[in-house]
Amino acid sequence: MKLFTLPVWLIALSAMSQTIVSTTPENAKVILEEFTGIYCTYCPEGHAIAEAIQAQHPDDVFIINIHAGSFAAPLPGDPDFRTPWGTALVQQSELIGYPAGTVNRLFFQGLSQNGSTSRAMNRENWENATNQTLASNSYVNLGVESTLNASTGELEIHVEAYYTGSSPVSENYLNVAILQDNTLGPQTGGGQGNNYVHKHRLVDLVTGQFGEEITTTSAGTFIDRTYNYSVPPDYNGVPTQLADLEVVVFMAESSQDIISGNASTPDLVVSFQNDLSVAAITAIGEVCYGVLGPEILLQNVGSQTATSAQITYEINGASYNYTWNGTLSSLEQTFVNLPAQEFPFNGTNVVAVSIGNDDFNGNNDRELAFLEAQEYQGNLVLNIDTDGFGNEFTWEIIDYTGAVFASGGPYGPFETISEVFAMNEESCYTFSIYDSAGNGGTEVLLRDAAFNTILQTDGEFGASMERTFGYKIETILGQDDNTLAEQIDLWPNPTRGIIQISDLKQPTGFTLYNLLGQKLSSGILTSDSNTLNMNHMSPGIYLLQLSQDGNTCLKKIIRE
Repeated sequence: MKLFTLPVWLIALSAMSQTIVSTTPENAKVILEEFTGIYCTYCPEGHAIAEAIQAQHPDDVFIINIHAGSFAAPLPGDPDFRTPWGTALVQQSELIGYPAGTVNRLFFQGLSQNGSTSRAMNRENWENATNQTLASNSYVNLGVESTLNASTGELEIHVEAYYTGSSPVSENYLNVAILQDNTLGPQTGGGQGNNYVHKHRLVDLVTGQFGEEITTTSAGTFIDRTYNYSVPPDYNGVPTQLADLEVVVFMAESSQDIISGNASTPDLVVSFQNDLSVAAITAIGEVCYGVLGPEILLQNVGSQTATSAQITYEINGASYNYTWNGTLSSLEQTFVNLPAQEFPFNGTNVVAVSIGNDDFNGNNDRELAFLEAQEYQGNLVLNIDTDGFGNEFTWEIIDYTGAVFASGGPYGPFETISEVFAMNEESCYTFSIYDSAGNGGTEVLLRDAAFNTILQTDGEFGASMERTFGYKIETILGQDDNTLAEQIDLWPNPTRGIIQISDLKQPTGFTLYNLLGQKLSSGILTSDSNTLNMNHMSPGIYLLQLSQDGNTCLKKIIRE
């Protein structure tokens, strides 16, 4: 059992302090907005540079990572870190490549990406722009504090601004951004697979795209605002972690030209004694062969230690129960692996989890959609064109048990490889490619016999890339006989246990398989003995092969 202790500040629900902003003139603080994406090879270098800049100025530099553009558009099974605000922010930055960053959305002569009007800069220029900004005077100071109710998810943000000088423009704009820190996910070039730590990730703008208008901007003006924000359970299907939320505020002269800013980590408030929360369902990749064991994050947001929980979980409507026993102190959390179950795929696949009643039931339920892995047929064809460092490239295909079905590499420079694989088992496979230097370069295409693409890359995959897929054998033995298939009906299908095979004009052999190609039962069906008992079988999809006079057909059965 893995336990994680969250930052804890047990505070009363009382009014915040009346003055949190300095009235003494200060230099500007920096808002470093970094434009990034999970498929951007060099973005991890940008992340490291931004973190180093902040480490040098922890009270004066605040990072906002904005996932936007083609590098952030997720492939099936990957998380979507984008926001409704990203595209407009990209456009106004005038970036021409990733990673890009703006420092207070200002233009710095000689540092911009396009050399003329762009506010966006390459990563090697961020420190220079930051140092220039930190050395400049600011005519407005900002202070912010925030509290977050751990049970209800209600976030109160208190912002104060004080003008030590007059703004050159009559209107300023107060912006409040919500970030989520420490989110695990994929990152090309990150060298961590799906466990790259995404920090300071923008998830929402409380005050809209470009902030709340402030119309009094003269010296001596005091601005006081309180925002109440309901934190959702997820953003684009990515679970929200309350303990990892950040608040960043800044004042701007327009949609550009940020004057200064500040940040706050919300204080967590505990309101109930007994309150367990389903904090998250771990992200689920593409799933095939109809078996899933969800993992959830169970969090104690009550003041009393929790020792057990009754957990109900549904996979596409099929319900299962599990009892968790352990020890969770206040504001601790643990991952719970729920037992794997067979289930039928639907058009929309959903895992829903709930726990029993406690002092507050508003956080007891959570659900997560997942995708069915696409199925492919026939021989698989793999084409590889290495770059000048083919010795860095390797690949493998593994089945759902972790057994290696095929593998290859390393290779020579600028080598072309073509391989064909005859697949003989219906199963779930993962095709993975690796570059030991973490910068990709090799072009790869894996397709099936019908030229359906399973995975393709032009070399922009960083350290690794993978795709899970199902493999389906069209028939288990021989070819389908269309006349036989049309003649014989199954009823009811879907079934809850007993299925009847109708229109049997002569004895018919049968063999029942699961989707892994494993034989479950076989025998002879006649007009007098034409039922199949599946009461003892788990819900899922099965294949029934029928044979008469050397002709065969295959029928799919859905067991509910």
